[in-house]
Amino acid sequence: MIRLLLNVILVLAVFFSCYLEEVVLSFRPPQAGQRSLFTLRLLNQTPAAPPLAAPDASEVEAALKPLPNAPALPGRWPLSGPWVIAAGETIIPFLHVLDEQDVRRIEAAHRSGGVLNAPFLLFTMIFVAGFLAVFRAALPHTRSRRTGSQNLVLTLLILHLLLLKALLLFTPLPAYMMPVGLLPLLLVGLNQSRALTVGAAVAASILSALFVDPTFTSLIALLVAGLTAALAANAMTRAVDAILPGMLIGAASAAVFSVVNFPAWQAVAEQAQAPLQLSAFNALATQPVIAGTAMAFGSAFLGGLLAPVFLPLLRATRYLSTTLKLRRFSDLDHPTLKKLFNEAPGTYQHSLGVAYLAQSAGDATGADALLLRIGGYYHDIGKILTPGDFIENQFNEPNPHDRLGPGESARRIIQHVANGVRLAAEFRIPKMVLKLIPQHHGTQLVEFFYDRALKEKSKTPVREIDFRYPGPKPQSLEAAILMIADAVEAASRTLAEPTRTTFDKLVRMIIVKRIADGQLSECDVNTREIEKIAKALVDCLEAMFHSRIRYPWQTRQPHS
Repeated sequence: MIRLLLNVILVLAVFFSCYLEEVVLSFRPPQAGQRSLFTLRLLNQTPAAPPLAAPDASEVEAALKPLPNAPALPGRWPLSGPWVIAAGETIIPFLHVLDEQDVRRIEAAHRSGGVLNAPFLLFTMIFVAGFLAVFRAALPHTRSRRTGSQNLVLTLLILHLLLLKALLLFTPLPAYMMPVGLLPLLLVGLNQSRALTVGAAVAASILSALFVDPTFTSLIALLVAGLTAALAANAMTRAVDAILPGMLIGAASAAVFSVVNFPAWQAVAEQAQAPLQLSAFNALATQPVIAGTAMAFGSAFLGGLLAPVFLPLLRATRYLSTTLKLRRFSDLDHPTLKKLFNEAPGTYQHSLGVAYLAQSAGDATGADALLLRIGGYYHDIGKILTPGDFIENQFNEPNPHDRLGPGESARRIIQHVANGVRLAAEFRIPKMVLKLIPQHHGTQLVEFFYDRALKEKSKTPVREIDFRYPGPKPQSLEAAILMIADAVEAASRTLAEPTRTTFDKLVRMIIVKRIADGQLSECDVNTREIEKIAKALVDCLEAMFHSRIRYPWQTRQPHS
C-alpha cells in the first residue's frame, strides 16, 4: 500500500513540475511592478532590445526563437538547455521586480509555448515507476538485492526531483549546475544495493529531463552524471569519502558539456593561436564554454559533497523509524507474548533464550541486534495453536506423536511456521519480523521423523520433500543468525556435560550442517562473520549454563 502511494506521488510530483510555470502564468499573468514568482529562463537569439525602444509582441517572438544547437520540444517554452551555451540567454530571477520589457518577454514566450503532450508525459512517468518495481524484482537472489528497499528508493527519488525543481524555480543557477549525482550517492551511503542504485539513477535521469530540459542531449547528460555517481559511490562513513566520487561526477559532467559544445571549443582553439599575452589569457578565461565547463565540474563536485551532509540525517531518521516500529513489540507484556507464555510456556522460555543468543550474535557481527531480539521473541508464535505437539510444552504428558505416523507428525511440526505467519499478520507484527518466521527454518529437514519413516516398513515410498519446511531459506544475515541461534538453544538442552568445549563443538556442528544442507546459500554470510557468530554463541551458552557452588545441604551425607 505504501509503495503504491509513493508511486502515485512520484507520478503526480513530476507531472505537476512539468506544468507548474504554465499553470501559474495562466492563472496569474505577469504585470509590471510585480515580483517574479519563480526564476524564468528565456532563450534569445539576439540581445534584448533597449528599454526605451521596447519591441512589440511579434518582434519578441522572433527574438525568442531558440538557437540551432538548442532545439526546444514542440509545444514547450524554449527554455535554455542545461548543456548548451546560449548567447543572449535571459534569466529573470526569483522575486525580481518585473518591468514592461520583462512582461512582454514572458507573454511572448508563454503564447509561443502551448502545452506539452500530456498523454505521452503520463505514459513515460508510469512506465518509469513500473520499471523500478520490475527492475528490483528481476534482480538476482543476492545480498545486493535484499539490502535494497524500494520504498526508500521511491521516497528519496521523489525528494531528489523536488529538490531539482526547487533549485530551478528559486535560484538563478543554470540547469547544468543541478546536483544530479546526489541521489545515487545517498542510496549507496544508506547501504542500498548497487544494482538498485543504477536503476534509480536511470529513472531519476529520465524524470528529471522531463522538466529540466526535454531534449535528447539533456537526457544523455543526466544519464552520464547519474550513472557515474552510481558506480563511483561508496559507503561514505567519513566526509572525505565523498571527494573522489564528487571529482569523478564532476569530470563526467564537464566532459559531456565539452563534447556538446565542441564547436565553441574549436572557436576557442582558434583564438588561442594568437600570440601569448596576458590579455589573451584573460579573454580565454572569460569564454562562455570555458566558464561553463568549469561550472559543470564544480557544481557536480559540490553536489557530491552534499551527500555527507544529508546522510547522517537520513540514517538517523531511518533508524528512528525502524526502532520506534520495533520497540512497540519488545515489551514482554505484549499480548502476543503473554498469550505465548500462557499457552506454550516451554516455547516462551525457548524464545527468550533464542532472543538472547541472536542479539549477542548480532552485536558481534554488526547485524540489526534489535530486530534479532524481537525476531527471537516471535519466531515460534505459531506453536500457540498446537502447543502439545512440541516436546518443550509436554511436561511429562503423553506425547501425541507416539500414536501418529512420521508423515503426519512432520506435517504438524512444519505447520507451526504457517500458523506463525498468520498470527503475526493478525497481531500486526512488523513485516521485517514476520519475514523471519518462515526463514528461521528455511527448507530444513525434520530429521527425527524422516529417520523414523525410513526405518518403518511401508509400501509408500518416503519422499524427502514431504519432511522439509517450505522455506524460503534465510535471505539476510539476521535470518541466518536466527536460524543458527534457534537450533543451538534447542540442542544445548540435550548436553550431558555443559562445558565450553562441548558448547563449541555443538555450535560449529550446527553451523556446518546448515552450510552443507545449503541453508545459507541465499544470504551473503562470510567466514569471518560465521566465526564471530560461533564465538558469540559459545560465550552466551557458557553464561547461560554457568556453574554455582553446591549448598551444604546438597553435599551433606544422610545419617546412618
